[in-house]
Amino acid sequence: MIKFEIGKGYEQEKIIIDRHEDILVIGKNGGSLDLEIILEKEGASANIYGIIIGKDAHSYNIKTTSSHMVPNTKSRVHIKGVFMDSSNMNFFGMINIGKIAQLSDAYLKNDNLMIGDNCKVNSSPQLEIKADDVKASHGVTISTIDNEHMYYLMSRGISDKKSRDLLVTGFINDIFQKFPDIKL
Repeated sequence: MIKFEIGKGYEQEKIIIDRHEDILVIGKNGGSLDLEIILEKEGASANIYGIIIGKDAHSYNIKTTSSHMVPNTKSRVHIKGVFMDSSNMNFFGMINIGKIAQLSDAYLKNDNLMIGDNCKVNSSPQLEIKADDVKASHGVTISTIDNEHMYYLMSRGISDKKSRDLLVTGFINDIFQKFPDIKL
């Protein structure tokens, strides 16, 4: 497993994948990351998972690129963000599948939970596919905490803050389950 913690500055990383790799991206204080994975050996696969926490005036610029250069490669990118106060994120995700990269399988998803009234997310997932026998998809969700979920928890005696914390934990829990030793 490779772990990146986004810092205050700008970080650019290019990783050549020739077998399998899990990559975890953590953002807690703002910053920029440009991460490219290049799948250059048949059968190679990579998963990029991310948890981005925005609070106060934290600002993030995140770019991920999954480049499939040969046949039978697989990539998964799933970035989850929780944004409070006046925090913001610009996310650009790209899947590139080259002309000879037939039978490649790629997925890109960015899910965001907006808690603050002044937080903002711009998300742009894109596909550039030159092969004709591939499986590729992308998606974005931007949501708020469901008032009915809050009501349900609070009607059982759970405080407003604890209810909100439980719902945020539930939102990012699937990423934590893949990396049980990781703490935010």
